[in-house]
Parts: sequence; structure tokens; C-alpha cells
Amino acid sequence: MGYKTILFSKPGKLFIKNYQLVYQADNSDDTTSVPMEDISTIILESHQISVTNYFLSICEEYNITLFTCNKKHQPNGVLIPFYQHSRNTKIAYNHINMNETLKKRLWQKIVKQKITNQSIVLKILFEIQDLDFYISKVQSGDKTNIEGQASKKYWSLLFADFKRHANTKHNAALDYGYAILRGTISKFVASSGLIPCLGIHHCNELNSFNLTEDLIEPFRPFVDLLVANMNTLQEDTLTKYDKAYLLNILNMQCMYRKEQITIQNACEKVCKSFSKSIEASDFSILELPEFIEVK
Repeated sequence: MGYKTILFSKPGKLFIKNYQLVYQADNSDDTTSVPMEDISTIILESHQISVTNYFLSICEEYNITLFTCNKKHQPNGVLIPFYQHSRNTKIAYNHINMNETLKKRLWQKIVKQKITNQSIVLKILFEIQDLDFYISKVQSGDKTNIEGQASKKYWSLLFADFKRHANTKHNAALDYGYAILRGTISKFVASSGLIPCLGIHHCNELNSFNLTEDLIEPFRPFVDLLVANMNTLQEDTLTKYDKAYLLNILNMQCMYRKEQITIQNACEKVCKSFSKSIEASDFSILELPEFIEVK
């Protein structure tokens, strides 16, 4: 698996030569190249970058996540490969035929881990444990919406006078980091043979990636911690340096099954364990990312 995340913010063209990604800026004969096997993610921020169909095809072959961006330079689309798993039909059948009890227990586990990770963020930043109370309160299917209650408390403690969807740099940074996670998880959902639109909790008919919205939840606090540690939040807009900093989310370390791995690797492993859990109809098989122990 590749490990490099590359952001293209200036006009130019991208093409493939000898299985290397080659970038040539407009009005320049100079080129820069990177082996395709080293790349995990490409972000096309500039609207004046030209690519070929062959380039896109090779990105698919190397399982590279490719993002496009909107006028505000926020990721707004992602190119992911067709299903690559050798047992697509069986996995899809298991996914479609999940029983409600399994869905509810899986969602309970996801919510508990999300709140656990949110609690650790607050411990790291402020040495407070105000969210621990909520973890044991999460029931099957989270029917009392403990996730919402914990989140309301969490955001009030994480940022002063914060409104999640207001037009602020805090939210722009959070949205940028979440978008990178969302695209990466979507890639691994597809390559694991799962059906991206079939969530266990999220079920928006207009969302083709409901399952991604479920699985991203315990990963969100890792982005939150990165954003909280930014020293440029008082500025108006995200700079290229802010974006480079946020792109490090994929290389951030976490704990997964008592092993220290990158967030990108954890995204893949979570999707695989989710597939195994629905095959065995056993929610306990699902493994989720944790923060490295805080001492």
C-alpha cells in the first residue's frame, strides 16, 4: 500500500510514464515524478489540472484515492475502484441480509468507541474526564441517543462558543480532515466487497456512502485533535500549510488490536473486520481504532 498523500494546487498536467506519476506545471518544461506504488492519495485542488483517462485508470489499478475539490478548495468528490474483493457476491449477500439485532449491536460498539476517543481528546488537551459518564450508557442501537448528548458536551468543551456548521476556520479545518477520512474509508469499503450505500445506522437515500458515514465515527476525534492543536485557527481561511498539516491524518498513529499502526491502515482493517463480523453475525469481531494510551 502506498503511503504518500500529494496535493496539487497549481495549474499543470498529470500523466503516467514508466509507472511514475509525472507532474508538469503550465509554462514549464520541468517535471516532477513519484512512483505510483508510493502513493496512497491524490488531491486535485487546482481546477486547471489536466489528466488523461489512462492516468485515472492507473490510479484505479494502484488503489489510489483521488479527490477533486470545489471552489472553496474543499474535497467534494472521490474516485474509487470497482469492487476488488474475490468474494464480492457472498459478502454483498451477507451485507444485504444483516439482521437488525446485529446492526444495533455494531452501532452500539461504534458509538461507544467514538465517545471513548472523544473523551481521550479532552483528557489530552484539558485533563478532564467529563465524557466518561456517557460510555456505559450507550445501549444497543443507541436508542436514547447518547451519541448526541455526548457530542453536545464534547463540542462545548473542545472549542469555546463553537457551532459545528458555522462559517468558521474551525469548521473548514474539520470538514477538510473528515473529507480525507471519508474518501479513504470509502475506498476500503469498496475493496472489501461491501456495499457503500447500505449503512447500519445512516440510511439517507441520497447518500451513496452511508456505510462510510457509520464507520468514520470513531475516527473523527483524531481529526478533532489535529484541528484543536492548530496554531492558525484565528486566521480567516485554510492555507496550504494548514492543508498539508491536516493531510497528516492518514499517517497519524493509533492503536488497533494492541498494535500501533497508521490511521490509513486502520481504515482498511476496520472495513475488513466489519466484513468478517457480518459474515459471522458476531458484532464482537469488529475492531475499532483507539488513541495510543495517554499517561
